[in-house]
Amino acid sequence: MNDLLIRGVRVMDAEGAWEGSVLVRQGAIAALGRGLSCPGCPVLEGEGRTLLPAFVDLHAHFRDPGSPEKEDVQTGSWAAAHGGFTAVSVMANTDPVCDTPEVARYVTDRARKVGVVEVYPVGAVTRGLQGEELVDFPALAPHVWAFSDDGHGVERAGLVERAMRALAALGKPILCHPESAGVERELGEELMASRDLLLARATGARLHLQHLSSPGSLAHLALAKADGVPVTAEATPHHLCLCREEGDYRVNPPLPKRSARDALTQALKAGLFDAVATDHAPHTPAAKAQGAPGISGLETAFPLLYTRLVRCGVLSLAALSRLLSWGPARIMGLRKGLVGVGYDGDLVLVEDEEFRVDEGFFLSKSTNTPLLGERLVGRIWATVRRGEVVFFEGKVKGRDFDDHRQVVRAG
Repeated sequence: MNDLLIRGVRVMDAEGAWEGSVLVRQGAIAALGRGLSCPGCPVLEGEGRTLLPAFVDLHAHFRDPGSPEKEDVQTGSWAAAHGGFTAVSVMANTDPVCDTPEVARYVTDRARKVGVVEVYPVGAVTRGLQGEELVDFPALAPHVWAFSDDGHGVERAGLVERAMRALAALGKPILCHPESAGVERELGEELMASRDLLLARATGARLHLQHLSSPGSLAHLALAKADGVPVTAEATPHHLCLCREEGDYRVNPPLPKRSARDALTQALKAGLFDAVATDHAPHTPAAKAQGAPGISGLETAFPLLYTRLVRCGVLSLAALSRLLSWGPARIMGLRKGLVGVGYDGDLVLVEDEEFRVDEGFFLSKSTNTPLLGERLVGRIWATVRRGEVVFFEGKVKGRDFDDHRQVVRAG
């Protein structure tokens, strides 16, 4: 555990804003205010920059095991830290699929050795993501925080009902990829989202709806929340900020039409969404050229949202902090997401500075994004995990430095 004093910052989280210093002792926030001191502690001089609770990503793909040429746990962790994320939930569609304790342990062991961000595996709902046979939930549950067949909708309603009843008993959420094969994409999303909302109501399972993109799905979600169904939902930065009329970039679900994007942002503003998740899906240029859907999103999530939503007056920075930090941390049961005494010392400092997104910007192995060449505002200056600086002024732990005291000054 690490000690760190961060001085001279403008603090912002879901609960408000103030100016001063933050002291982290043994990995947790120990004191807030002005005139703080900690003899012998490393000091990070904020010099008026904005400090936020570090971001938590509910939905990412690190491609490890199986496709390390696209991304591995190390480069995914570097990309996360560069993007201001200190906790990342990674999906089960690896090779082999995360449907056994051995695969889940591989992911967490690799992340622990890399030591940059916390990586939380999601277990598959069905063996091999085939939608035919449920995994051994009791065996896998101690090693994952949730279950999902992300990438596929589980078509058989009876199988999903059994899964929800089992997971309700285990206290684990199920993450729904709302897509039904053979049906027009928007209608298929609405069909599966409404079905799983009904099943969650019947079973009491905690349901999380992934990457919603259809206005019709939002209507079902609003009704379910009003009725007390235990459901949360996420949107992605690209569905909130991009649209087909501006360019058709292949992602799944597809980029919305402008009218649908506007409906998503209005729902976000109204508080219907609980989180924004990146759906970071790195690919090689060859795979992308062959039609692989996905966007490399961890490193551009905050600046894209800040530029297109906060600076344009759609959201406040406090609301964005709720969606990127407190909301997803609450869903995952983490002591993160607020700048408060007792919370993990996971913090991010940002600069209100414009920069150009080019291939040299990325620490991820993959640069598959329609944002190449775009100018965004909101550069991540430093990322702190449990009091340890893991990213600082373009440098990342494990690639550019080993000890965070190499990039901050002594107290």
